[in-house]
Amino acid sequence: MSGIGLSSLAPFFKGNSLESEFGFVNYYHSHRINRLLHTCAIPLLIFGILTMTYSIDYRLALFFYIFYCGIVFLFDSKTAISYMILFGILFNLTMNFSSQSTKSILYGFLIFFYGLIMQGFGHYKFQQSPPAFRLFEAIFTTPIFLMMYIITDHNKPFWNNVQKETNKWKQILNK
Repeated sequence: MSGIGLSSLAPFFKGNSLESEFGFVNYYHSHRINRLLHTCAIPLLIFGILTMTYSIDYRLALFFYIFYCGIVFLFDSKTAISYMILFGILFNLTMNFSSQSTKSILYGFLIFFYGLIMQGFGHYKFQQSPPAFRLFEAIFTTPIFLMMYIITDHNKPFWNNVQKETNKWKQILNK
């Protein structure tokens, strides 16, 4: 499960491997409703950002699309393809519902903000802990973890290692 340039992302990880990083994310998103809220909020966040950037200039939205999926590709190519499809669908919706106006930027911001509220609610109400508040994790690692969790077989050695790392984080962080 290692992408082409995963080692180039290592400085952004809290753990010392992708399995350890995902173990950390899994620990902070272990409650099923919190995980579900995050999974539902991610398309809203992406749609909100695409709406805001498209409303300013469609090339800015395309740049965001390409840049984000490029970073995801460093993690895992199958996950990157899944995100390219998700972005494509959301970009198409953005083109149909956005205009180059302040109103569209405001709508994009409100959609984005609603996605953040959903995630915060999941953490405080169900996970009963605040988010980790690490920027790279919030923008990339958690969404990638959630997509990989949805699209892959959980019986593979990779996910067994993630679970072992989750248990290590649990011991470290519950002291």
